[in-house]
Amino acid sequence: MLVATFFVGRLSAQVGQMSGSKAEGTANPSVTPTSTESKISVKNLKAMAKDLGLDGTKFNKCLDDGTMASKVKEQSDEGTKLGVSGTPSFLINGVLIVGSLPQTSFESVIDAELKNGGAVAAAKALGEQTVTRQKIATQGTGYIKGNKDAKIKIVEYTDFECPYCNKSFPTIEALLAKYGNQVSLEYRSFPLSFHADAQKAAEAALCAGEQGKFWEMHDKMFTVMGQD
Repeated sequence: MLVATFFVGRLSAQVGQMSGSKAEGTANPSVTPTSTESKISVKNLKAMAKDLGLDGTKFNKCLDDGTMASKVKEQSDEGTKLGVSGTPSFLINGVLIVGSLPQTSFESVIDAELKNGGAVAAAKALGEQTVTRQKIATQGTGYIKGNKDAKIKIVEYTDFECPYCNKSFPTIEALLAKYGNQVSLEYRSFPLSFHADAQKAAEAALCAGEQGKFWEMHDKMFTVMGQD
């Protein structure tokens, strides 16, 4: 019975949009996306860039030309190889955690890792399928917030149009504030195909990064998406 319950729980995380779970899965061909323009449409992304003081001409060209599309794909492909199939997904020192979980759940993994390197056991206690620690390149491959030499390195695969990613945004910010120099966050793109504006939003973040304002654009998009 426990095995069956665990399997069903993990499956629900894979199909989040259909089941209302805490992570969104890859696109289902039977799902028809809505046509409503999102708050992160290309038009609105360009307006955000202007508000952030970016060079509009350079930003718009980067976005319109798809300059960062290959980088977005590279990061997404990396995530897929690591077992990421839905958003948000986090690797805490290489241990995969899936979904918009309560802050206390993240803390249990972080505290165990800080105490005795016990992130794997802590993740299993949360019902995660991960039983091994995966190797993932950090520093230099993505944008990092916090101490680059932190003992706990969180790599997040995210989608700016994903409501669960948006819900996780303040949780992760709170973790960074609580643990200070002990924790860092490194971004990875993982736009889901059934989100019409997610791909360009991911590109927009990286285009802003070319002008030194990646995190400003990242935070602004999630802030805007969280507004009623």
